[in-house]
Amino acid sequence: MARQVVITGYSFRFPGRDDANFWENLLNNRDLITEVDPGRWAKENFLHPNSRHPGFSYTFSAGSIGDVSGFDAGFFGISPREAAVMDPQQRLLLELSWEAFENAGITPSSVRSTNGGVYIGLSSYDYAFRFADDLGALDSSFATGNTGSVAANRLSYFFDLHGPSMTIDTACSSSLVAFHQACRSIIFGESDFALAEGSICIFIPMGLWPFPKHPCSPKMAGAAYLTRRQTAMSGRKAAAYSS
Repeated sequence: MARQVVITGYSFRFPGRDDANFWENLLNNRDLITEVDPGRWAKENFLHPNSRHPGFSYTFSAGSIGDVSGFDAGFFGISPREAAVMDPQQRLLLELSWEAFENAGITPSSVRSTNGGVYIGLSSYDYAFRFADDLGALDSSFATGNTGSVAANRLSYFFDLHGPSMTIDTACSSSLVAFHQACRSIIFGESDFALAEGSICIFIPMGLWPFPKHPCSPKMAGAAYLTRRQTAMSGRKAAAYSS
């Protein structure tokens, strides 16, 4: 019985852009790389023209998606106190998941208690390091808000999905591997549908330094898709995929 995985909805955050002008940017071959906002870090403390100079970066070029502090915590049933210590990547994943369902025309409440899987590609935990200078701010919400596994589990809990739920870290390929595992989960019947997502956000200068020294493939800041599984013989459809 042949099965196909179909993307039925999506959402994403790209540097300086959103869903509305994504295709326009592709068609015009626009370079969306800018520089880290001057208000983020004092560049003179971290910038050096010699790329081999230890502890410094020779460039502050980056794919910035702007301010990620804005978040409607109440909409997702999260207290303002908990939201403040949550890694913004977890906030983004919640927003992107909801938008992917909307894009697919699926009411999130309609998938509650279903066998939906969640596969997240995540390889950056910079936000947690920001609390090293303020240990008094740490509480139980910090632990769940900055743990990689919870990035996937939080989505499963919020949408009440009972399928596999995991966060995958394979460095620059994390999002692609998460997507691959989500598709396999649908094809082999582990999940009736799946959210497959990926995110990488850099919040501290040390997270930026290694990349100019060892360039690798660019990754999107965050994306979400919704997919359906189609069974060729019966035409049945199920599932949601977000990446």
